[in-house]
Amino acid sequence: MRRSDATKQALLRAARDEFAQYGLAGARVDRIAEAAGVNKERIYGLFGSKDKLFDVILLEAMREFLEVVEPLADTEPGAYVGKLFDYHRHNPQLLRLMLWEALHRGTDVHAVDGCRAEQYARKFDRAQAQFDVDSSRAGRLLLALCGLANWAHAVPQTTQLLLGAAAAQDKDATREFMMDFARAALRRDPPENEGRAPLPEPELIKDLSSDDMSVVDRAAHRLRDARAAAESARTELADALRTAHAAGASANQLSRQVSGILSRPVVLRLLSPPEA
Repeated sequence: MRRSDATKQALLRAARDEFAQYGLAGARVDRIAEAAGVNKERIYGLFGSKDKLFDVILLEAMREFLEVVEPLADTEPGAYVGKLFDYHRHNPQLLRLMLWEALHRGTDVHAVDGCRAEQYARKFDRAQAQFDVDSSRAGRLLLALCGLANWAHAVPQTTQLLLGAAAAQDKDATREFMMDFARAALRRDPPENEGRAPLPEPELIKDLSSDDMSVVDRAAHRLRDARAAAESARTELADALRTAHAAGASANQLSRQVSGILSRPVVLRLLSPPEA
């Protein structure tokens, strides 16, 4: 590999990490340059601007996704949802990049969307043919399948509140439920079951009276999990505040950072040395 190609690849790796963590607005070109070991002027020379670099990173991440995940037209809904779920579970940067893009750009069409629009038009046409639906349903169908696969990864805090801390960690169970849900919703059995008795449709809603856990027990269990998670988060925040204070951050600065979460007196109390 030529030196210039190696430099560009190093920049792309550093930029993907930076944009995935901080988003388009929060990413800093000087941090990308430092991580890649180059002068930041080199970034502007190669890509023109931070916005254009973000577009390159997003397109690169999407191309990698397309090389790994089999198109919906070549599989069945349950398997497709499972593959999407697994991809975003093990490759979180693409979903983060898309969420940051939505936050900073909304629905504005950007240069990156020319290529993406063509890709999604093909998805749309294939969905119409595969499921024999009209144009008003094809897009919503695709949106629903993507939502089944992506939402648990996009909002892990909501996933934990709904499932409880222990169940939220059972990614395989969530994946299997979403796959079964997709199959039941579209009334299609996977190809490998052709010629055999169809799979039973999943029981998506259970009779609460037949459940081992009553409605009250379930609610109490979730509340206990939520409180435990909140307590753990408070302890983590307190440790982070003390670490930042020891590194030189002032109490006033830290109070502003956690405004709305902890009051200033609480911050001061946390930063005070323990009594002998």
